[in-house]
Amino acid sequence: MTERPAIVILDDDPVALSALLDALARRFGADYRVVSHLSAGACLDALAAMKAASEEVALLVADLWMPEMTGSELLARAHRIYPAAKRALLVAWGDRAASPSILQGCAFGELDNYLYKPWSPAEVHLYPLVSEFLAEWTRAFRPGLELVKVIAPAPSPRSHELRELLTRNGVPHGFYASGTPEAAQSLAETGVLDRGAPVVVLLDGTALVDPSNAALMDAVGESPEELRCDLAIVGAGPAGLAAAVYAASEGLRTLVVEREVVGGQAGSSVLIRNYLGFPRGISGAELMQRAYQQAWLFGAKYVFAREVAGLSQSGGYRVLSLSDGREITARAVLVATGARYRRLDVPGIDRFVGSGVFYTASTDASVVSGRDVAVAGGGNSAGQAVLHLARYARRVSLLVRGDDLTQHMSDYLVQAIRRTENVDVRLSTEIVDVQGLHHIEEVTVRDRSRGVLESIPTQLLLVMIGVLPQTEWLATAVECDDRGFIVTGADVTRDVARRPLRLETSMPGVFAAGDVRHGSVKRVASAVGEGAIAVQLIHEYLSEERAEDPASVPGTAARLPTGGALRAPSA
Repeated sequence: MTERPAIVILDDDPVALSALLDALARRFGADYRVVSHLSAGACLDALAAMKAASEEVALLVADLWMPEMTGSELLARAHRIYPAAKRALLVAWGDRAASPSILQGCAFGELDNYLYKPWSPAEVHLYPLVSEFLAEWTRAFRPGLELVKVIAPAPSPRSHELRELLTRNGVPHGFYASGTPEAAQSLAETGVLDRGAPVVVLLDGTALVDPSNAALMDAVGESPEELRCDLAIVGAGPAGLAAAVYAASEGLRTLVVEREVVGGQAGSSVLIRNYLGFPRGISGAELMQRAYQQAWLFGAKYVFAREVAGLSQSGGYRVLSLSDGREITARAVLVATGARYRRLDVPGIDRFVGSGVFYTASTDASVVSGRDVAVAGGGNSAGQAVLHLARYARRVSLLVRGDDLTQHMSDYLVQAIRRTENVDVRLSTEIVDVQGLHHIEEVTVRDRSRGVLESIPTQLLLVMIGVLPQTEWLATAVECDDRGFIVTGADVTRDVARRPLRLETSMPGVFAAGDVRHGSVKRVASAVGEGAIAVQLIHEYLSEERAEDPASVPGTAARLPTGGALRAPSA
């Protein structure tokens, strides 16, 4: 195998190709081989030969208009040879005829992005986008930076849980399967014996043996001691993070509590293509990590891996009881806990969770490469997951209980799935059993229309069958509808002292935003918008409170029962 992966470029214009070759080689030549071709046929032949020689290709760039075939067609055919390579279409500035190809290609997953030509200066129009391509490919297939090492049996539910916790919270880490020479060396350096339990080794050499989620996040992140604030936000999904950004940037001392991972369901979305301002799409994990960092820079504090066990009032303050026995005292609370995926009720399935059965789409490409996989679900999240997995898996089976794929899935996803050759769609189908020794090997499904049972080989099952609001901890503290979603504003029916504000619950000073709220639109942009609106309403509520209590002054300890202020974030 050649040590340096390749960047393959194709353009039938010799002058343009030579300029692009020189520019890319000058900037990326130390780490990548830049290979150029003038014809589509020669390019495909070369890719086949490179594949046979086990050479890596990180990026494919093809001009849109060429005599043999279009760049879109070339990239589609090249994808069958190198499914992991990033793909970019090269289009001319002002080429209006290129728009349909770009939009359709991005929507159907036929290309990852596009580049303009001419691109001079390269530092503005070429290098940044190419760097993004290569960074995405490297993160998936050449992870390097390791702030944390996880040593654990593979596969195992706990090792998967630890890795997902670190990945979704933006902590670079490496995984070493128990029993391998690398794992043995790392354990020897720490003096810890391999007893089959997961071991997490920190950057300073400290070893945590089978740590709880809370202990791990305290070790790698922040754990504020001061739990008094102006605004406490429960949940670090799109709504909660948006609220944290606006609240912290506007001077409110803000504390965010997240029991699992940053980003919620949005953070598990492989690619969000319809979010405003990202015409080329953005992964849910990256979008949520940017929001998390943004709120942190403005001064928001985070309490990770703790659940909120209850909500109560104490005078003019709201009190959140944490699972570790501590309490957060706040002038206002925003509940943005979102909703969680429903669990698949199949006997014996729980023993495979983390070792073949997953409830989020954050699955490494290396795990599914060349395998048979299945996705249970009929909504947009399931559709997005299918298209992502189809890029790497040998075969993907989409198992849908309903008899119409268009009922809960956007049309562009339905069309893309129908056009993907290695995807089988099974309607009116339910999973009734799973089989396997140490990991899942096949699922038994029932055709509900015919009553026929059938076994489907699969090494991975992704379950995305709906959501439930995460409001159990609220009990009767605020009004919820019959499904558990929080009622706000004019929908509140409880007898309250005053009419609640638009996103305010039946408890004054407690607001709800995002998927957890009754009547919300289950979209990332809607959740972000509600988070921003909630902060405006919270300012209004606090202003009214200050008017009733003149001693209460923004940003001073007098606003809190026992005084004190949160520390500013360190950079």
